[in-house]
Amino acid sequence: MPGLPLAPGRAAAQQPDLPTLPPAEFRAVDPTRVEQAMRLDLLATVLAAEIAAAGDPLRPLPPGVRDPRWQAIATRVASPQRILAGLRAGVAEGLTALDQQAQRAAVAEALSFWEAPLGRRVMLLELAAREAMIAPGFEAAARADFAGAAARNHPRAEQVRALVAAGDLVEPAVAAALNMSVALLEGVAQGERRPVDRETLLRRAWAQEPAIRADQSGWIEALLHVATGPLSDAEMALLVRAAGRPGHHRLNAILQQAAAGVFAGIARDLGQASARRGRGAPW
Repeated sequence: MPGLPLAPGRAAAQQPDLPTLPPAEFRAVDPTRVEQAMRLDLLATVLAAEIAAAGDPLRPLPPGVRDPRWQAIATRVASPQRILAGLRAGVAEGLTALDQQAQRAAVAEALSFWEAPLGRRVMLLELAAREAMIAPGFEAAARADFAGAAARNHPRAEQVRALVAAGDLVEPAVAAALNMSVALLEGVAQGERRPVDRETLLRRAWAQEPAIRADQSGWIEALLHVATGPLSDAEMALLVRAAGRPGHHRLNAILQQAAAGVFAGIARDLGQASARRGRGAPW
């Protein structure tokens, strides 16, 4: 009879053996799964180190020179714990907005890639490359290395550019940098006890857009050139194909939005700290 449940014991007799865990694409898409697959704990630590190494935005120093006092301030403002908490909250909010089963299935497919051996390896390679880029002189060398490879039409340089295009990596990075620039300028105005004229700040930030775009594009290409160095051409082809899938784009959008939320607050606080430091006020 339709709808009548099977008698105890009959389901096992009529169904094939099932694995203990369902395939990755059928597992629930929840914040914990995203956090584990994307290694947000490690990412938060690397991001905090990048911010601390970036230096006081109002008092830039020569390349390779560090300002221990500012690093201590930046470490307090942009702690790994604060970044991770913000990413967790943003991811949870982004997943809540996935109101269609097809959207969740697409994100599940993307997560299954990062949970598989190649995805896990790529994730750790990228995080290691980001950490290496913090060291004085490494970023400049990485940019020069990629520029040289691109000038020679080296196949890996072409694959890196294909990966950047497939993943649509530049536009979100530029938007995030512009938003952080506005938040930083807001923080500076607040720290200097000046009125915040958002329209003026937006114009100032957008005036920097060409330079920000060039810098972000160069940084992304150099980073990926370092990170994907150990991969074979076949593995690169799989990575490029995966990066172009709709689920990866949607997952990246969730992560970018989560990062934008936490970094706006951090940039504003850094701007305030820099301004207060400039007038001798404690922070």
